[in-house]
Amino acid sequence: MQSRMRDSLCLRVRGKVKAFMKKVNEVSRLAGVSRRTLQFYDDEGLLPAERSKDNYRLYDDTALECLWQILVYREMGLDLKEIKHMLSGSEKEKAQFLNQKMENIQQQVEYLNGQMEFMTCVQKHGMPPVPSEESAEEKTYVEHISALRKMKMKKEEDKER
Repeated sequence: MQSRMRDSLCLRVRGKVKAFMKKVNEVSRLAGVSRRTLQFYDDEGLLPAERSKDNYRLYDDTALECLWQILVYREMGLDLKEIKHMLSGSEKEKAQFLNQKMENIQQQVEYLNGQMEFMTCVQKHGMPPVPSEESAEEKTYVEHISALRKMKMKKEEDKER
């Protein structure tokens, strides 16, 4: 009980009670991230911590809300630079950024689906033959493979119609 009281400090500033402050260990347990991660976020300016008179990092409810946002953005696959941008941006900027990010992900999904279709075709029909030397003069091997992918995609589109 005493250690919990030590971890949650109630600081008085000019006679007013400030929100309960939590130390790194308590926030680490609450959030499910390491102490080092919290320190890193502080060092990078993502999650600035206040300091106690003994130089302990302290986090209030606002910091916990910020940490929540950081963790949600990390789960979305954003890197720290993008998260910093999101934390400082307006709601409109955040929406625009996320829309652009989702468009990029959609393009990646389409590309990966094309790769899977090509793999399935090679698996089903076997390795395509090596182009003859005469045709290799007109196109490189890479260009032949690209053409095979396009033919495969066209055949699939024709089947769907």
